[in-house]
Amino acid sequence: MTSNRRYLIVVAFLAVLAIVFGIVGTVAPPLSEAGVVSPQQESASSPASLGQFQNPPTYDSGWVDMRSKLGQYVTLKHGLNTTEVIVDITGKQSLDPMGGSSAWNRTYGGTNFDFVHSIVQTADGGYVLAGYTYSYGAGASDAWLVKTDGSGVKQWNKTYGGINPDSSYSLVQTDDGGYALAGSTSSYGAGSSDFWLVKTDGSGAIQWNKTYGGISGDNAYSMVQTADGGYALAGSTLSYGDGNQDFWLVKTDSTGNMMWNRTYGGTGFDFAYSMIETGEGGYALAGYTTPFFGANGDIWLVKTDGSGTMLWNRTYGGTGDDGANSVIQTDDGGYALAGSTTSYGAGSVDFWLIKTNSSGNALWNMTYGGAGTDAAYSMVQTWDEGYALAGATNSFGAGGPDFWLVKTDGSGNMLWNRTYGGTVADIAYSAVRTDDGGYALAGDTQSFGAGARDFWLVKVNAEMNAEHQWNLGVETGLAWKGLTNTTITIYRGQTDTYWNYVRIRIWLIKEPTWIYGDINMDGIVDAKDLYIIGRNYGKTFSLLSLSGITAIAGIYTIKKRKQPKQAN
Repeated sequence: MTSNRRYLIVVAFLAVLAIVFGIVGTVAPPLSEAGVVSPQQESASSPASLGQFQNPPTYDSGWVDMRSKLGQYVTLKHGLNTTEVIVDITGKQSLDPMGGSSAWNRTYGGTNFDFVHSIVQTADGGYVLAGYTYSYGAGASDAWLVKTDGSGVKQWNKTYGGINPDSSYSLVQTDDGGYALAGSTSSYGAGSSDFWLVKTDGSGAIQWNKTYGGISGDNAYSMVQTADGGYALAGSTLSYGDGNQDFWLVKTDSTGNMMWNRTYGGTGFDFAYSMIETGEGGYALAGYTTPFFGANGDIWLVKTDGSGTMLWNRTYGGTGDDGANSVIQTDDGGYALAGSTTSYGAGSVDFWLIKTNSSGNALWNMTYGGAGTDAAYSMVQTWDEGYALAGATNSFGAGGPDFWLVKTDGSGNMLWNRTYGGTVADIAYSAVRTDDGGYALAGDTQSFGAGARDFWLVKVNAEMNAEHQWNLGVETGLAWKGLTNTTITIYRGQTDTYWNYVRIRIWLIKEPTWIYGDINMDGIVDAKDLYIIGRNYGKTFSLLSLSGITAIAGIYTIKKRKQPKQAN
């Protein structure tokens, strides 16, 4: 009778813990089921930690090389003589020291200054980067186009320009397999600087180029190939409009002949840094507006129809200085803007993400950053309807500043972040989603390379969860297939590209730890302990059922004592 009472006390104790800490729902599959798990990543802005445990594991496999194990079962011997354990499985695509998430990185440049501002992944799986160079070319600075293969190895490069400064800020691969670059030129055109559009073939050879502008300074910062095969360029103009600088939108045909142009702005300074063609055939331009030189500015979003006529405009900001560097149209028909803010956030300047509806009304906004200066220059919507923002951080990382990549969910909550860089200045200006589910970041580096500043391309590994892995195919991912008293067996999918390295750590569940509920042995019993149980042991349970509580208790085997026979 005493032993039965002890058993019931234990079960009741765990039931109270579950209710107090609100553990509900479904956790990982039982050990007998084939559960696909996804690589956990390390945050570059916090100490490396791959598990939820404070004490060293009883068994640690170290990083196991799985690159040759596609479509194979792998059995590791843990030798613990029990299955009453907690298991943590971590994966990496690369053992690269830069945060564990960089697949590779490449620099391109000469002995002088070279700045990259735009990147696209090409139809052949490679990359093309555009910016400007002081190391090569004919003039003070020339537009520079660099083409690489899928591993970042340079295939060719071309410069474009005259004897004066010329630059490229935006790039697209065109429908015919060539490229179009937009920027500004002081070598050609009518003014001190003009919009400049350069069209090349697939090998970078110029097919034609056009300038647009007046006698003053006009600079193009963003460009798209439009649905009709032409081009739209956006930037700022001092030659036209109402103010000192105005948003300027130029629409051309497929050979660069101007069809129409529009200015938008007031009497102050207005700069359009990003532009998209919207789903209904209009345009959305985003940037910065300020009433006069030296005054703090706000983010400005302008929406037009297909002829450039303004439909509406919205400003976003506080009492500080706020600006947008990137705009996208989201899957729900609204917009997302990324840039920087001094009005809100934790530091002197923070990343700022604003989500709007289709009319530009703000739905929510989020800031990301530390005590230093952090600015976002590029953004993409991700496969899971979240967002990835790229820019530079002085708050985190190895140097000042570093590339910073921030991944959020669909509501802007940060899921993870990574820094990439050395001890000097490294700034990411452009980011794209890659075909493998990862990202490619382009910017300039002072920490690496041959010159004062070089083009820098960083390929970031895919970030996957189990659902996305299954969507890609049943042979993608890693499955935990079995656990015995002495071994653990895993299976790597035949087409998997993510689990190149695997680390398995196992903790014994000992009776004193289990009885008192302190699973992570941090000296207190709290929600973290129950979270670890649910996340790592892999039982499906319901809060209000005895079987559910028994499932939790099942981490340490409890044997029911035989009930004494009742007297007749």
